[in-house]
Amino acid sequence: MAIERLSMIQAETRREMADSQARVDQRFAELAAAQKQTRREMADSQARVDQRFAELAATQKQTRREMADSQAHVDQRFAELAAAQARTERALGLLAKQVGGLSETVGGDIEDIAYIVLHDALKREFGWEVGPLERTWQRWNGAVEEVDIFGEAVDPARPGHRIWIVGEAKHNLTASEVDRFIQKVRRARRHLVGEIFPVCFCYRARPEVQQKVTGAGLYLVFSYNKLVRPPSV
Repeated sequence: MAIERLSMIQAETRREMADSQARVDQRFAELAAAQKQTRREMADSQARVDQRFAELAATQKQTRREMADSQAHVDQRFAELAAAQARTERALGLLAKQVGGLSETVGGDIEDIAYIVLHDALKREFGWEVGPLERTWQRWNGAVEEVDIFGEAVDPARPGHRIWIVGEAKHNLTASEVDRFIQKVRRARRHLVGEIFPVCFCYRARPEVQQKVTGAGLYLVFSYNKLVRPPSV
């Protein structure tokens, strides 16, 4: 009986060991399958990562191309602006020359008109015989300065009395121009022998400028042949 009992126990033990081994084998099979699945998932994940890096690399390459194109466009725009600036500067230089030439022409025109009007105005107002009037350069105080209107006049009532006409000709006479002319007249009086007839000739002058002229003892003649005397004359 004991031997049979031991045989039965041994047989039961073997069955349990076989079942345990089967379970272990099944577990190992499951682990192997899971590992295989994990490897597949890791491979898929790596493939997605590699694809993403490839996309990022392509995007970066495209961005660099676009930045290079943008920089080229900016450089071209700056070159165009520089060329436009150069053209503008050339045009301004040409315009300045043209305006300068026009200023000289207009200045010459007003002086020519002044010479004609002053001959008539001084003959009418004082009976003087006016000689040629011209723009000239005079050396006063050791410096050469320009005088718009310069010449001599003769008063038949005072034979032998020398009269110098010293004048300024401007389209729109300003106060600062009157101030400069006053100084010019003072220098003329120190260097010319005889009577000085200081006169401003213009197309127009504001009332305060007219008062400044006459208040300084200067004469004012307008282009329409009107002569304004200083208050003391």
